Amino acid sequence: MSSELSSQAGDQPTRLRWLGHATFLLSSPGGVQVLLDPFNVELGYPVPELPPIDLVAVSHEHADHNNVGLAPGTPKVVRGISDSGWHPGTVSVGDVTLHMIGGAYHDEAQGQQRGRTAFISIEVGGLQLLHLGDLGHRLDTNLLAQCRGHQVLLIPVGGFFTIDGETAAATMDEIGPAIAIPIHYRTSRLPGHPTAPLDETGFLVGREVRRLAGTEIALRADELPGRPEVVVLAVP
Repeated sequence: MSSELSSQAGDQPTRLRWLGHATFLLSSPGGVQVLLDPFNVELGYPVPELPPIDLVAVSHEHADHNNVGLAPGTPKVVRGISDSGWHPGTVSVGDVTLHMIGGAYHDEAQGQQRGRTAFISIEVGGLQLLHLGDLGHRLDTNLLAQCRGHQVLLIPVGGFFTIDGETAAATMDEIGPAIAIPIHYRTSRLPGHPTAPLDETGFLVGREVRRLAGTEIALRADELPGRPEVVVLAVP
C-alpha cells in the first residue's frame, strides 16, 4: 500500500453492517471486506448485495452461520471448529487481523446438546471487535481473559439456542466493551423463530441504548463512547 493510500485509509472508519441474525459485513479502513457468520438464505433475511469478499469467518458449522456461498469473489475462509474440535489461529489480510478463539460451547452441557462454537476476534483500525458466535453459557476464567479488552462486542441475546438476555447482560459487564451490539434474536424477518424479541430479552434494561435508523455503524477508535453503550441496528 502506498503512503498516499495508507493516509487515505487512516482517514476512514471501520464500517460494520448487520445483514441479519449473526451475520455482518465488516469493511476495513483499507478496503478489506470481511463476512462474519453468513446465514443460509432460507432463514428469512433478504439476500444482500455484497462486494467481493476477501475473508469469511465462520464461528461454527450450523446452517444459519456457515453459508460461505453467500460471499462473492474468492475469499479466504476461516472456520472456528470442525468435527475434531476447535481451530484457534490467526489470519491477516491487509489491515485486518482475525483471531479464532476456541473453548466455547453452544449450550450449558459442554456441547453435548448443540456442539462447540468459536469466537471471532478482529483487530482493525485501532479497534478490537469480538463476535461471540452462538455462545450458550457463562464465560469461564480462560475465555473471559481472552475476551476482555475488546471495545466492540457482538453478542447473542435471544435465548433458546444461545445465552438469554440476562446472561448476555452479565457477560457484557464482565467483558467491558465500549459498544455492544445485540444479535441472534427474533425480528420481523423471523416471526416464528423460537428466540425472544430484543425488547423482551431483558438485555436492554438499565443500559445506555442508541437505536440507529440504518443497518450500519461507522466505528473509530478515538470516537468510542465514554460509558458502555448498547447500539441497536435496524432490521435489514
